[in-house]
Amino acid sequence: MKQISLLTLALFLALPQRAAEACMNCVNSVTEVKLPFLNSLLLAFTGWLVLTLIFCRPLTKGTRRFYYFGIPCLILGVLMFVPLGMGVPIILCWIIYLPYQILQFFSTRQERIFKNLLPLSVNTLALLLSLTLIFVTTARANTTPELIKSLGGISPFYPATVHQQITRLSQRGLEVVTPLSDTLAANFERFEQVSAYPTARMAYCLREIGGPQAEATLQDIIEHRMKFKDSSSAKWEAAVCCLYAECAGERAVPVLTDLLNQAERHQNHFQKQVALIALARTREQAAIETVLNHVPFLQEDLQADLTSRWSAAMISLTLQALAEGQASQDLIQSPIYHRLMLGLRPELKSESGIVWNQQWDGELDPEALKTHWSAILNQKD
Repeated sequence: MKQISLLTLALFLALPQRAAEACMNCVNSVTEVKLPFLNSLLLAFTGWLVLTLIFCRPLTKGTRRFYYFGIPCLILGVLMFVPLGMGVPIILCWIIYLPYQILQFFSTRQERIFKNLLPLSVNTLALLLSLTLIFVTTARANTTPELIKSLGGISPFYPATVHQQITRLSQRGLEVVTPLSDTLAANFERFEQVSAYPTARMAYCLREIGGPQAEATLQDIIEHRMKFKDSSSAKWEAAVCCLYAECAGERAVPVLTDLLNQAERHQNHFQKQVALIALARTREQAAIETVLNHVPFLQEDLQADLTSRWSAAMISLTLQALAEGQASQDLIQSPIYHRLMLGLRPELKSESGIVWNQQWDGELDPEALKTHWSAILNQKD
């Protein structure tokens, strides 16, 4: 028992955050977003437990004295190797226990001596500290910088939580566009390889908010930050291009057309593929005709052995939207972000009742579809 307590204490001192991230990162990332005060309260609980064990019993030598420190560290150490949510019932029972102990002191006739006042002081201080931590950490978690920071920490396996944070940011409107743009710019300056999760999610926030500044930020990323050479950046590059197309609409066509022409000059297969998929999401007639002119290229990519599954899914859904779409909104309702595994799974419903299929491989008649979409888009105008 002594060795186990010593080991968990050593892990707690050496890896207080890394251990939790390495062992239960997926679950704990969601818990930290929903209960931002939990980590602080667990530390406060551990400190309270140490003080209680020290002052409530005489300090003896040997093993019993070691347990005064070993048991609290053992409890905290165990919580680092299991889902962080396991600490919720512990904290809840503790928060109920503290006022009970305080009220019990005043409801019974106890002598006002140091021996009895010391536990009261410890419990009162712990209760006040816990309530303060709850309010302070919750208020801090609701600030714009912390919300932006939280976007990169949520596992992609919890898209509902990702979109909850995105919605909270988007509802603040244009005031968060500048912080989002500055954070994206800082990340690109600081890191040679930016993380795909925060980059794509912040871009999605900009797409949801819209406006000239949001469009300019996404355009700057496409024109100056994308290289289309590294497979580790491929997913966020594809996502940002499509989000820019949805955000800017027909204003994105010149930028994406330049991207397409550049890809053809440099024979960059992936860049050409992404540019065509993004052009389809601009809902602009000339852009759609460009995509339809390149249908053979997309179909060839779809059948190629080297095409990744997520890339093939984006192509299939784009071609299906062109083939079966009956309204301009159908072009941006195809769930191309799902297979990217970036935590972006918006709830999309086709106005035409299309049943989306990530493995769609039907036949297309480009000339007939040009006439079809021309009629739909002219009707919209």
